[in-house]
Amino acid sequence: MNTLVGGDCQFNSRYIDLLNEKIGGKALCCSDQWFAECANLVKDGRAESKPGYFISTGQWMDGWESRRSFGRTALRGQGEVDHDWCILRLGIAGVIYALDIDTQHFKGNAPEFVSVEAAFVQGDINEHTEWQPILNKSSVDADSQNLFRVNDERVFTHVRLNIYPDGGVARFRVYGDVRVDKANFVEGELIDLASVMNGGRGLDCSDRFYSSPNHLLLPGRGINMGDGWETKRRRDELHDWSIIKLGLIGSIRKVIIDTAHFKGNYPDRFSLEATYCDREPFDDNDIDWETVVAKTPLYADQEHIFVQSIEVPKDKVFTHVRLSIYPDGGVSRLRVMGLVDWSVNTRAY
Repeated sequence: MNTLVGGDCQFNSRYIDLLNEKIGGKALCCSDQWFAECANLVKDGRAESKPGYFISTGQWMDGWESRRSFGRTALRGQGEVDHDWCILRLGIAGVIYALDIDTQHFKGNAPEFVSVEAAFVQGDINEHTEWQPILNKSSVDADSQNLFRVNDERVFTHVRLNIYPDGGVARFRVYGDVRVDKANFVEGELIDLASVMNGGRGLDCSDRFYSSPNHLLLPGRGINMGDGWETKRRRDELHDWSIIKLGLIGSIRKVIIDTAHFKGNYPDRFSLEATYCDREPFDDNDIDWETVVAKTPLYADQEHIFVQSIEVPKDKVFTHVRLSIYPDGGVSRLRVMGLVDWSVNTRAY
């Protein structure tokens, strides 16, 4: 395990934030949240700042902040406690490869050190839960993204963030690779191969001016235009595209393109292609793409369902898809429904 320096090392493009609230990540409990609630740790995006805005406990802070405890443990009624902690449930079970412990806006009130433990639990956390250290006690900087790599191939469902001795953390990101339980699926069930809940993620795109193509893969329908993939207006003869790595390898039987909330800025047309590529890293310059759905008109603010127009063979499996939109615009969700080939999937347990 080692600290990373400079930027976020493209964790977002390489891994999924398993703890993000949009996929079900949740703070369950903590030792203390006097100044700011631990639920803020899993919010999407960087933290906000409202200088000079005070509430009953003091300056409003967008993060988790415990009260001052150093040298004051007796006042808290907790005996000899040398740190605060927060237990969180991952939205998706997975292997953890990196952590971002973000102390943005916490300048004079950040922790001095942090550590992280993880557990695999089917059910509720209790006193018998076995916690495994994945980040040993490490120093952190105030008002900064503190980035760490994790070397552990075990699957986890929960994490415990420890801060020493107290203070505030704005956001907690747990980057990793999804693992799915085969017991949750029945034979012959159509599964969304591209869903982030099954490990799908955006690899590359032509434009992410307004939002990330990873929004295409989120569960549920989009809540507004910001909860989708939208590109800026093109002023040339080209078009926009996004490459998605499927979370589960399988055959494609049904495609859903949802333009929910995109009314004056939906694409005029779209097409979808697919390929099978087991090489890492993925290189689009050396890929043969097959047409799944040929160039087809889209309409404002609605789901478009394609079954009969799918052109690839029903028994052929794929690892990636490329969504093209003509010429530009916004799409809320992409669903690639198919049958999983469990014999070639490594994300199942």
